[in-house]
Amino acid sequence: MAIKIGCRASMRVMLCVLALNAGPACATAAEPVQLVNLMPSFWSFWQQAQHASIADQRAALNRVYLQPNQAVWRDLQAPCAKHLKDTELDQDYLPLLPQLVGPMQSLQRTLPTTIARARAHFARTFPDMNWHGDIYLLVSLGCFNGRSQLIDGREALLLGLDDIAYLHENNLSPLIEHELFHRYQHTYFDFEPERDEPLWVRLWAEGLATYVAQQLSPKASAMETMWMTDAKLQALDQQCRPLAALFHSKFDSTDQTDAANYFLLDNSNDPAVPGHTGYYLGMRVAQWLHQSHPLQSLAHWSRAQAEEPIRTALAHACPGAAPPR
Repeated sequence: MAIKIGCRASMRVMLCVLALNAGPACATAAEPVQLVNLMPSFWSFWQQAQHASIADQRAALNRVYLQPNQAVWRDLQAPCAKHLKDTELDQDYLPLLPQLVGPMQSLQRTLPTTIARARAHFARTFPDMNWHGDIYLLVSLGCFNGRSQLIDGREALLLGLDDIAYLHENNLSPLIEHELFHRYQHTYFDFEPERDEPLWVRLWAEGLATYVAQQLSPKASAMETMWMTDAKLQALDQQCRPLAALFHSKFDSTDQTDAANYFLLDNSNDPAVPGHTGYYLGMRVAQWLHQSHPLQSLAHWSRAQAEEPIRTALAHACPGAAPPR
């Protein structure tokens, strides 16, 4: 096994893919995409500690869920550092947990089928998808609903059932398609979110993934594809030009504060940058460029191919702008 987790901590099963005109076909050695379910260890924790004090719950969470899955949480330590703090767990997370248990149980039952269908749908648009990795079902302690990164040296797509439940996400296909696209694009476009990447690299990776999810799920709402209300999307449309100009001035920034304000914080610490602005601008850039480039070509761009078109698109991508010539 690529990931050294005890059998009590996780369940690893072959992930079935629904073929277009056939029944379920399980992944083979030629397509080693596996579903790794960390939820059994979480339910063991909950069974033991659901009626305990907050302090005892935190201790049990570490002992029964985090420690047995340390190969995973070692790689999540940096991005989820805030959520792993004792004060965060005690004050914000554990008191909220009881109301998330029922929805998480439902998600665990339905997600394998949803994932299989999303993968089959994704493959119709990107038939050259050749990703070898793992898809995790886990409790993220409120750190993420979906995330793509290396886990123990192996590419992984992670789905945080607690955050999905908290956000009341019912249509999960856009989220899964967004994360699948990250793994697909990674073959061509070098991007690691934990590095001090230039701001424009984050814009393209997140913006194109957001736009692809919209294209694959055209009936999905702004909340389902961009994690924002229709009202917020309209407000960003009205501010688009000054926001694009400000981003252009920070195009090459590798400052983590800028990255957080544009991409990581629900509520930006910069009053000139509304939360999730990076996803919004990246989506508009991808939308504008798609008028003159096929979607698969955009997905195949390297950094060298993408940089100058993105610079140009930022000046033209806001609603009402003329199409590219």
